[in-house]
Amino acid sequence: MDNRDTPATVLVADDDNAVRQFVRTAIEQIGLNVCEASNGSEVLEQFTLRHPDVIVLDVMMPVMDGFTACSKVRAEPRGAQIPILMMTGLDDAEAIARAYEHGATDFIAKPLNPTMLSQRIRYLLRGSQTVRALLRSEARLGLAQRIAKIGNWEWQPESGQFSASYELCRLMGIRPQDFGGTLDAFLQAVDAEDRERVYHTLTSILPERTPCDIDHRVVLPNGSEFTVNLQAEAVFDDQLNALTIVGTAQDISERKRSEREIHRLAYFDSLTGLPNRVLFKDRVTQAIAHARRYQYNLALLFLDLDRFKATNDTLGHHIGDLLLKHVADRLMDSVRHSDSIGRTTENDRNHELARLGGDEFTVLLTNLRDVQDAGKVARRILEALARPFVINGHEIFVTVSIGIAIFPTDGDSVDLLLKSSDTAMYHAKEQGRNNFQYYSNAMNAAASERLMLEAEVRQATEREEFVLYYQPQIDLRSGRIVGAEVLIRWLHPQRGLLAPNEFLQAASDTGIIRSIDEWVLRTACRQARTWQQRGFTVPCVSINVSNSLFHGSTLLRAVQETLDETGLTANRLELELTEPIAMRNLEASLTILHQLKTLGVQLSIDDFGTGYSSLSYLHQLPFNRVKIDHSLIRDMLIKAQPVRIVRAIIAMAHSLQLDVLAEGVEQEQQREILIAEGCDQAQGYLFGHPMPAAEFELHLPARSFFKAS
Repeated sequence: MDNRDTPATVLVADDDNAVRQFVRTAIEQIGLNVCEASNGSEVLEQFTLRHPDVIVLDVMMPVMDGFTACSKVRAEPRGAQIPILMMTGLDDAEAIARAYEHGATDFIAKPLNPTMLSQRIRYLLRGSQTVRALLRSEARLGLAQRIAKIGNWEWQPESGQFSASYELCRLMGIRPQDFGGTLDAFLQAVDAEDRERVYHTLTSILPERTPCDIDHRVVLPNGSEFTVNLQAEAVFDDQLNALTIVGTAQDISERKRSEREIHRLAYFDSLTGLPNRVLFKDRVTQAIAHARRYQYNLALLFLDLDRFKATNDTLGHHIGDLLLKHVADRLMDSVRHSDSIGRTTENDRNHELARLGGDEFTVLLTNLRDVQDAGKVARRILEALARPFVINGHEIFVTVSIGIAIFPTDGDSVDLLLKSSDTAMYHAKEQGRNNFQYYSNAMNAAASERLMLEAEVRQATEREEFVLYYQPQIDLRSGRIVGAEVLIRWLHPQRGLLAPNEFLQAASDTGIIRSIDEWVLRTACRQARTWQQRGFTVPCVSINVSNSLFHGSTLLRAVQETLDETGLTANRLELELTEPIAMRNLEASLTILHQLKTLGVQLSIDDFGTGYSSLSYLHQLPFNRVKIDHSLIRDMLIKAQPVRIVRAIIAMAHSLQLDVLAEGVEQEQQREILIAEGCDQAQGYLFGHPMPAAEFELHLPARSFFKAS
């Protein structure tokens, strides 16, 4: 019986009034309400009007028989689950089959037994209540799953069947009828990078008898993706035989976003988006451990904006916040270009930038080649912030004081490095602001000297203090001069004649190396043409090309203009490139070199044996000559291995129809070995030091091997 306060209602339908009365009496005796119908049409009317809980329906009735009425009730939205008991005087299997075909729940034969009838109706009501409760529970579960964005599934490994709930199909963006019903069909919705991990986890549940709990990404048919938490475990029978694997998949994208936001708030500055003090200290600690293990240097730069409080108080905190954001952007751009100052390691940047709070920023430089390189980054920051900021119509000028501390000399922990760099920063403010200072006095002096040198290099180009020296290159068999390598010197007003290694790095750091290269090119070609016109034999002048000029956009134009201006024939000019320069961008190098080759310029690879030294690229580049590095020539007299390497280089170069020149030949025994190994040419102190043009001219024969043009 129904547990509701209102008794259940039974619709009794029969064209015989006596039968209806008999059934009514039996039903009312068990406390149920009764409504009546005399034909199939009235059944439909009473069903709509009274919403009965059970229908007792005769088969043979006028207007519309019981079979048709049963079918029409079942077609109604509320009629799918209602119990229908068919009364029939027909005692054949065909009538019973027709009753079930038209949707009857059960049947009872006439003549009716009141006790059996009432018990049958009680049974139908209990079954109906159970079904309704189950449907309500299923609906609530579906609603709960939809709210929680969780779907369930079941996988039977033996049969391969994989059933997915409606909500799981919805999460995967597919219709239930389109789901393939296999594990592979489910895995197709898993992100390709996670698929193997999910497959391994699910297939390990049975053999390892352990539940799974993993997160993975799901890709929707439209290409968007989200993250789900997948949980599953095996179901066993009493004998611990595996029956099936059941599991759930819940959309946790919102939780992941919340976790990321919590992480961002905990470790990143909300205004600039930079790492905050907590995250920066953690990264410095990790970098210190790495540097201690691999014996690298670190530099910590402590930055404090000069007079920021005055700007903030004058223009307001809103403008002050915007200024800090713009400063952070420029700092990021500045340190991003500082990667070249460190040794790059796998999956490792060479810098970290953070905002400690207020107007204080920090920069961590890792894997430093030279601790003085920290000053380069500091100088780049000073230059970047020197440009005015325009914010909401206000033109704001910013300067910064920077303190630099070096690991391990100035501190071997993050707190000590912060303290040392902070001290150095205050020293920078004491020195007038808008500058940087090292914590170490000795390093401050070195940085000042470097800064002075860079300024003097700039002035040297304006004062024409650079001069060219020429070192003879000779043919090892004939002893004749076949060329001259052009070497730059700086005639410093106070320090005298300086070699390239004392100033070229400073020229590179200040960005004037390209203009120096162009000056060397023009001056050397002009000198070679002068010798040529005077009848001296200088088959070729060799000029070293820096990375800046070679990978710039001016080399080809500079060479063409110089040859046109001086009148020197192109084959009298040789450009020397080191392996790292040539290999920095192979595709671009090939284009430039072939263009130079088309002009008729000679090309050589310098310092061969110290870089890549690989046939895999050398045969692609249109060089005329290979120059063996002086370190191999120097070691030939004390080790056997360099001789074998030199022999291999010569054989390799000759196989590619390239000439070979040995650099740094200083002893007769080296010359003899090179001749024995088949080397073509050489240069070094054995044949002549680098010398001014006038002195070099004295070594030239007074006729040319080539007709002057």
